[in-house]
Amino acid sequence: MSNSEKIAGLIAPKLEELGCFLVDIKINPSVNKYEIFIDNMEGVTIEACMKVSRYLESQIDLDKSFPEQYSLDVSSPGMENPFKVPQQYAKNIGKTVELVLNSGIKKEGILKEADAEKLILEVHIPPPKKGMKPKIEEAVFAIDEIKSTKKKITF
Repeated sequence: MSNSEKIAGLIAPKLEELGCFLVDIKINPSVNKYEIFIDNMEGVTIEACMKVSRYLESQIDLDKSFPEQYSLDVSSPGMENPFKVPQQYAKNIGKTVELVLNSGIKKEGILKEADAEKLILEVHIPPPKKGMKPKIEEAVFAIDEIKSTKKKITF
């Protein structure tokens, strides 16, 4: 079992207790650094990250397969990072996202629906003339044709 799998197993009960989900685990074995990314549907708090961090630290300290000296960082995945798990898609229904397709083409729109096979974006097409309303279309993308999806920050 890899350290990523061990960490995922160790924190699963704490994440469930806090109503959070695991997004990603990054390990840098050369410096014994563990980065854990968690989230929840309302947005993860610093307090939840601290609770998970303390809990995981106590679990790692008991497990002799982990090095004695290590660095641990538990945080939210950050808005600049692509979605990694289905819960992130569900959390962002109704929000503007940017897709990068495997072909390199970028698409932007409001995430209307997402499941294991496809996602649906509401795409606003600029009007041909100033003063006209934009055309609104729904575009369907197969999950396997999407390279990455990120939340788009709009002002």
